[in-house]
Amino acid sequence: MKNHRILFCASEVSPYAKTGGLADVAGALPPALQQLGCDVRIFVPLYRSVLEGKHSLSLLAQKLVIPVGVHDYTVHLWESRTATGIPVYFLEKDEFYDRSRLYGSPLRGDYEDNAERFIIFCRSVYLLCNRLNWFPSVFHLHDWQTGLASVYHEFMWRFDPNFMRTGTVFTIHNLAFQGIFPSGQFELTHLPSEVFAPQGMEFYGQCNFLKAGLIYSDYLTTVSPTYSKEIQTPEFGYGLEGVLREREEDLFGILNGIDTTAWDPESDPLIPVRFSAGDLSGKRACKRRLLSELGFPKENESTALVGMISRLATQKGFDLVAEILDDLMSLPLCMIILGTGDANMESRLREMELQYPDKLKVIFHFDEALAHRIEAGADIFLMPSRYEPCGLNQMYSLRYGTIPVVHATGGLDDSVIDVAKSPQTGTGFKFHAYEAAPFLDAVTSALDLFRDEAQWRGIQKRAMVQDFSWNRSAREYIRIYEKVISKRAASGQAPSF
Repeated sequence: MKNHRILFCASEVSPYAKTGGLADVAGALPPALQQLGCDVRIFVPLYRSVLEGKHSLSLLAQKLVIPVGVHDYTVHLWESRTATGIPVYFLEKDEFYDRSRLYGSPLRGDYEDNAERFIIFCRSVYLLCNRLNWFPSVFHLHDWQTGLASVYHEFMWRFDPNFMRTGTVFTIHNLAFQGIFPSGQFELTHLPSEVFAPQGMEFYGQCNFLKAGLIYSDYLTTVSPTYSKEIQTPEFGYGLEGVLREREEDLFGILNGIDTTAWDPESDPLIPVRFSAGDLSGKRACKRRLLSELGFPKENESTALVGMISRLATQKGFDLVAEILDDLMSLPLCMIILGTGDANMESRLREMELQYPDKLKVIFHFDEALAHRIEAGADIFLMPSRYEPCGLNQMYSLRYGTIPVVHATGGLDDSVIDVAKSPQTGTGFKFHAYEAAPFLDAVTSALDLFRDEAQWRGIQKRAMVQDFSWNRSAREYIRIYEKVISKRAASGQAPSF
């Protein structure tokens, strides 16, 4: 495999800065690509969290000037290395990035200068590559914060001989977040006026940074095959379904992977007893320990333990959970919910916990170690998300033999095989209409099979041997990169290796 040069540009990367799944992908996919022979590097803003994390940094360049609107901003570049030796470059501009949160505050919403913050980040890509004297085969861009990089490449950078060979891949992690700003912000970009048009980044009279990425990138990807189709519909397209349908031939869905080292029941240091598909006795021990830890009565050991780990939000299906909670409490199960979010939902769950103290436990903060113990000790895992571009917890659950009940959407639909439709190969339970009754029916079906120990063990073993490694996903991304490289070669912009 050729040594493709890939620059990851992302607004958050684990372990340096994280608000959600984007950081997990930007942190986990590069080492998988590295193992397959790619020369991959990462570019991210120098947030306060990077400095607080005490990562080893060295100065790469200082006092570089970037024009944004009427201002000429001075920035600095730093570099570090990941645990696997991948170079990570940071853009320092304290007035933009030295803040307690990445994109805004809970009380005041998004930062008012987000357009400037990510215009300057996108423009810095060019300076970074020139400073390194390293020119990628592919810019891999992620979400709206990097959408303008594809526009700058199209209208400015590709005329530089060093960048004529470079193509662009733009990944949509969640189409609901688009980076929409007033039309007056377009002047900050220094892009030609033709870009602010319906066939460009203009969106109902405003600037849409995500649309810019969709229009001007060579290829588009999303984080699951089903989500790539869903976003071409009015229900999930958030006004961009027409743009996505026009680019359907260039749009690919690649299911995210998971960290199979951190999430491995055979070696997980955060669970009390290790286990495998060949020996599930440790899982039963994990359940007993978890029930005891949470204060459930001992007799609950014989009933199904149902888990949820999630933001308490409508997008995650908690409106359905609230609707069927009384019905769930009448079933032969006990339930643990771990998460924070909507205040009304927290209040409702507190009331239910008081009403059913022997059947329901709710913990309103996130605890990574407890999340592992829930995945290891629960029998069934609920993910009734209204929409879910990819989702990770259903994959963690499958790996730990904790059978998921999911709404058939996005990555949930792609990663879970429905037992009802495929009894011999099924790994979980699905409901299709986003309604309370089908959701409750799916839970009831899971409980019915749970009582048949032999069948249940078969489902668990099938679930635990599914391959959700990043190696699988990385190979699919490399195929997209090679499409980009071939496209550039066909246009007379052949890459050099």
